[in-house]
Order: sequence, then structure tokens, then C-alpha cells
Amino acid sequence: MVELLPIPFATLVTRMLRGLERQQSIFDLPQARWWPGDPARDLAVRFHGLRASTPLGPAAGPHSQLAQNLVLAWLGGSRILELKTVQVRDDLAIPRPCIDMQSIGFNVEWSQELRLEQSLAEYVKGALLIEILKRRLPLAEGAGDTIFDMSVGYDLAGIRSAGGQAFLRGMRDARSRIDRLRREIPAEWAELRDLDYPTSLSSTLTLSTFH
Repeated sequence: MVELLPIPFATLVTRMLRGLERQQSIFDLPQARWWPGDPARDLAVRFHGLRASTPLGPAAGPHSQLAQNLVLAWLGGSRILELKTVQVRDDLAIPRPCIDMQSIGFNVEWSQELRLEQSLAEYVKGALLIEILKRRLPLAEGAGDTIFDMSVGYDLAGIRSAGGQAFLRGMRDARSRIDRLRREIPAEWAELRDLDYPTSLSSTLTLSTFH
């Protein structure tokens, strides 16, 4: 299994916006495959009392850990982004693939590819990139309403731990991380440093407690 390596925020901003300006593609996804919304068709749903512009979204998994993957899912029309389950045991060496299906399936993992702080950083970066695109792309009215659904596990002790609680607090109030990332936006797009980015990334939670 290839190790997941977070990309610096400045690099993500540069690649995203230069791709948009020069090739009409973002992270190699061409514009023809983006979902900008349809003013003649309302696909919105309510999820935990919040509005999402579509009922679509990736399930929690390794793919929903990295900021650029969240952007790609959003571009394709996903508006309920179930973030990868985080848990306090974030330093385990896990055999890959973690589900052995040669004859009988066994899930052997307490899955956590990134450290907790890295996971939080990726979710904040992904949220900021999506906010930038909401202002750069010609979306239909109401087509950008997006829900970030946290997922935590795998036992109550881990969720109550210092690391687990710090993650939850960081998702509810990301101001300090957002302020740091503002300064990392390259000077070429300095106007983006002053956008009014939402500081509370998520108010919904999926529990994964099968252990």
C-alpha cells in the first residue's frame, strides 16, 4: 500500500487554480465532468437538519482523507462528504490490504493512515479549497451547499481521549488553522487570504464503534 503523504496547502492552491485557468481542469478532472448544479432540478436533501445540494457523497475511507480527494468528490457532485473515520490509535502498522478476501473476509484493522493532527489539517485544507471554488466556479443558485460529516471511532475510550477530543474541537472551531493557512496562499492569489471562510467545519458525527 502506498503511504499517504499530505501535500502542502500552497501547492494545492497553485495546482488547483492554475489547472482551472490554463486547462479548465482541476486535479486532472476536466470541466466536462464537474457538476455545477441544474437550476431546473432541485436535488437538495436535509441531513441532520442541514441542507446538502445533492444526496451524494463518498463513504468514509482512505480516499476521503486527503484534501484533493475531497475537492474531486465535490466537483463530481458530492455534497455530503463523510470524512475518514479517525481514532486515537494513529500510529499502528497495518497490513495492506487490510481486508483479506481469499476465501473468508477478515477486517484486521484499526484503520488510521494519517496521524490525528494530519487528518484534521487535511479536512481544513479541503474545506478551504472548496470554499475557494464556490467563489470561482459558475454554480447554480444553492448548488454549493456542502456538509462535512465527521466519523470517529473505534471505542469510547479513544473518542474521550485527549487526542480524540482535540480533533473534535478542531473540527468545531478551526480558526487558528485557517488563519495559518491563509498566510500560505501564494501572493499570486493574495485576495483569497481575505475570504470569509467558515470556521466550524462540521456539526454532524457518524460513530464507528464496531470494536
